[in-house]
Amino acid sequence: MNKSSPMVIKNIKLKDDASKISKESYDVFIKNSLIQDVIKSRIDGHYENYFEVDGKGNIMSPGFVDLHAHFRDPGFTYKEDLKSGSNAAINGGFTTVVLMPNTQPAIDNPDILGNQLDRSNNLPIRLLHTGCLTQQRKGEALLDFKDFKSMIEKGCVGFSDDGDHLKDSIMIEHALRFFSGRVPLMDHAEDHLFLDEGVMNEGVVSSRLGLKGRPKDAEIRSVKQNLDIAKKTGGWIHLQHLSCGESVDLVNEAKINGVDVTSEVTPHHISYTEDQIEIHKFNSQFKVNPPLRTENDRIKCLEGLENGVIDVVATDHAPHSDIEKRNVFSDAPSGINGLENAFGVVASKIGIGKAIEKMAKNPGSIIKRISGLKIGEIRRGYIADLTMISNENWILDLDDIKSKSKNYLMNEKKNFLKGKPIMTIFGGKLIHHD
Repeated sequence: MNKSSPMVIKNIKLKDDASKISKESYDVFIKNSLIQDVIKSRIDGHYENYFEVDGKGNIMSPGFVDLHAHFRDPGFTYKEDLKSGSNAAINGGFTTVVLMPNTQPAIDNPDILGNQLDRSNNLPIRLLHTGCLTQQRKGEALLDFKDFKSMIEKGCVGFSDDGDHLKDSIMIEHALRFFSGRVPLMDHAEDHLFLDEGVMNEGVVSSRLGLKGRPKDAEIRSVKQNLDIAKKTGGWIHLQHLSCGESVDLVNEAKINGVDVTSEVTPHHISYTEDQIEIHKFNSQFKVNPPLRTENDRIKCLEGLENGVIDVVATDHAPHSDIEKRNVFSDAPSGINGLENAFGVVASKIGIGKAIEKMAKNPGSIIKRISGLKIGEIRRGYIADLTMISNENWILDLDDIKSKSKNYLMNEKKNFLKGKPIMTIFGGKLIHHD
């Protein structure tokens, strides 16, 4: 097969406008890396001059888009690198991944960004890059405005000091005014002044376990600060990995009042709570930032995702080496491998159709707003980034992981995951097929 030949994928189901899966079957035509047409499947369905793929009644989604991941490259490539991270993304059905800038060196100038872009060109999926908000990601001084401008022109899709919250309101205001809605300011909303080196959610469970807590007020204060400044400036704020119910309420109120805000939640924050740390006897796989919160917080985040207050699911893929994660809970690094089972986790909570909306359509529309890239929909003229999903229950086996990191969750019981990515097409080329 010539992987760039015109292709038709026959007999597939699609998500409709109500995020339900269609009862009727469709055929999707691909030519010159674009979706050429989408028609109802024909009984006599043979098409000359097209390479034919039988979808066998499976579900076709736009390629998944992750707005928040860490590939640890440069600086920490023993954990992950651009190639291994891309392979993990493909295994999870992702065709576009946005990488955070907290590498070593940090992505804080046009030259480092340019090098990252060059190194990403020959990889099998689309890697998009963010830049730091502040010099060396120290939170002390914004990047030069001429560097912001140059990085945006090179293709930078947002700016973030992810891993840390930018506390200075004046710097946030200046950045938002300069960006003027062209790109989002993406903030890790946890004020470190309130964290006191906490390692889990502050509350009854942390007290019982004798672990120092990270209070949810650190997030709530930061979210409110960001939203107030976004309202004042008219700038675009993107709130990363929300974890508590009060944050969801604040975002809902801001949206009602016309604030330009988008937000994300992770698969683990809609699936697990702080109780897992006690149940699993201090298993550091459950150590993440922001921390897993209470059951009420989990439910509020899940409801916010379902009702549209929270726009997207982002994995916050944060790989670490096995040796690091085997450390005692307090000393182990925060973060988990999230790309390869993310869709199955989310679909098990909100259904396959809704998961497609939150992991393909909505993040694709955000990227389209920034860059003009037509991704995230199966429509004529859009880029042919596609993921085929089998409507089955499954589990991600350790041996099937493509990431360098094996520190992943959601593998405790059989048939936990719903909807398995079984084929990935990028720019009209078949790059993965189970």
